[in-house]
Amino acid sequence: MDKNALAAPCGIHCGLCPLNLAINDERLRNRLSETLQLPPEKVSCTGCRSIDGRCPVIGEQCATWICVRSKGLEFCSECIDFPCVKLMPCSDRAERLPHNIKIASLALRKNKGSFEWEKTIKDVYSRYFHGVMVIGRGPQVKDTSTGKTI
Repeated sequence: MDKNALAAPCGIHCGLCPLNLAINDERLRNRLSETLQLPPEKVSCTGCRSIDGRCPVIGEQCATWICVRSKGLEFCSECIDFPCVKLMPCSDRAERLPHNIKIASLALRKNKGSFEWEKTIKDVYSRYFHGVMVIGRGPQVKDTSTGKTI
């Protein structure tokens, strides 16, 4: 398998995306269908690279994907304009969309390599979506057995 197959050009890990997970999880697919108000067959995705950047949620090719491809790049972090406005964090739906960690994800992949990125990105997602922000230390995760923030 291509080491970039589930790594979106923008830094999102497609393999951790609910739309990718819904391929093999009918309950998740039905829940996403209801939430997104789309038919169940439209709420699963094999990843940007396998579907030419056609996002099931927006119903068209992703502008970031088009930009990266038009420049002959694999990832936004290879671009002279990195980071650009397409990657800027927003507060809108930040608690459930991975878009705010794109720059951190791309920097991790660029500086540590695809192997280390693959090993680490799940923890990054976990801290981002289930963590507690500690000023000066970043997102911390609560240990469920002790209740302590680590």
